[in-house]
Amino acid sequence: MKRIFAQLVVVTSLALSFTLTSIVPAQAITVNFSWQGNQGYSATGTFHYDEKKAADIISEKGGSETKGLDKFTVSFYDPSNQNIIDYDNISNGVLMGDYFQFNLNTINQKIFGSIDIGGESSGDMYLKGTVDTHLSLIQVSASGAEEIVDINFGAIVVQSPVN
Repeated sequence: MKRIFAQLVVVTSLALSFTLTSIVPAQAITVNFSWQGNQGYSATGTFHYDEKKAADIISEKGGSETKGLDKFTVSFYDPSNQNIIDYDNISNGVLMGDYFQFNLNTINQKIFGSIDIGGESSGDMYLKGTVDTHLSLIQVSASGAEEIVDINFGAIVVQSPVN
């Protein structure tokens, strides 16, 4: 009887071990997005999050630890499609600036609400506003003054996620 019980324990342990090791690991989701201004300036970006850990809504705001995004990059281009500048707003789950703001519905992959992405110092550019309402590409001068470079009515395009 003890031998049968011991064999049952071994078989159960092996089955449990096999089951746990065959669980699919978390998937990192990569999402690309783009913005096009009325005067021809544009932005493209990429962000990453773990689909197994992410909430239905990811809301990130500068000055704190990230709540779901692991990486976030954005690049700005002039009307001739020449790269102006690139930013890593989030790297390895760490926010790199104080003004960053971004909201994502992970269910429908829609960016929504207020955003503020890109730079924040003299000479930098950033995209700021409210999605589906008004988005402005802004350049910060050496004196700290902000100048609107381009705008649109708030459209931002999200491409299908890539695993």
